[in-house]
Amino acid sequence: TVERAKIEGNLPVKGFHDPKDFVKSIQKPRVIILLVKAGAPVDKTIETLSTHMEEGDCIVDGGNEWYENTERRQEAAKQKGLLYLGMGVSGGEEGARHGPSLMPGGSYEGYKYIQDIVVKVAAQVDSGPCVTYIGKGGSGNFVKMVH
Repeated sequence: TVERAKIEGNLPVKGFHDPKDFVKSIQKPRVIILLVKAGAPVDKTIETLSTHMEEGDCIVDGGNEWYENTERRQEAAKQKGLLYLGMGVSGGEEGARHGPSLMPGGSYEGYKYIQDIVVKVAAQVDSGPCVTYIGKGGSGNFVKMVH
């Protein structure tokens, strides 16, 4: 929250009540990473935000969704000119403290938008960060499902 950001050292965090204001505040091409409970809440959030997004903007769903839902949403996003990634996230409490394992799949162009960020936030091991582009469609969430 904005209050917590102030407590933590006056971090530059803004809060928004209006989804349009939120979307318009993001530098283009916009990338919005969702960490929303899988299912209908994701659909509703995408519906609300995508109304204000423009061609070439990107949605990243990090809610560990069923891979077929990821593919359905990716196709719907494509029809609006948006890029879409479904990103499996693993790690539980340890991942929250030390970095998760991230499994992004979907639009490779969208992955390039977030690559620098996910490499930094992912868990780090001797061989490097615990993240790689998995592949097209719902592959990121499929890998999360079977791992």
